[in-house]
Amino acid sequence: MKTKVYSALILLIIFAGGCTIPNYLPQSREVDVNQQGSYIKITPIQGANVKGELLAVDTTNMIVLVDTNEQKIVKFVPLIEVKDFTLRYARSKKYWWTILAYTALCASHGWYAIITAPLNLIVTSAVSLTSANDFTYSMDDISYVQLKMFARFPGGIPSNIILSGDKMNIR
Repeated sequence: MKTKVYSALILLIIFAGGCTIPNYLPQSREVDVNQQGSYIKITPIQGANVKGELLAVDTTNMIVLVDTNEQKIVKFVPLIEVKDFTLRYARSKKYWWTILAYTALCASHGWYAIITAPLNLIVTSAVSLTSANDFTYSMDDISYVQLKMFARFPGGIPSNIILSGDKMNIR
């Protein structure tokens, strides 16, 4: 029994550590003053996923700034080739600490902890998992026209910015 509990806790810690989001996304209270675009993950009909900052959306393409470890690359993804996308426009609040804290608090319940500890574990896990998707939209939730609001340049790429090849230059 102890092995199962320890294994579950270790898996939960590993899972929580793997859920990271880009640093340029604002806190939820700073959404209205953020100057950068939202994080988007595009699943094309064919090929690999495209992940990065949404720069602009026009009538034919989504323009995404992909940050690899070596360089930043601007990718144009045609709208007709998009199978699905997930957009995250702010950092979600982290409630992972509540799982362990509230489950441990059940020790004060005495023998009733046999019932309350699993219930607290289920409820706090559910709250933590659902809060991770608080500030996200998918293709089912938002249209391409509405998607422009979450881009760095909602009105399109300005004329003083040159997108050529794999670089973005600002004049």
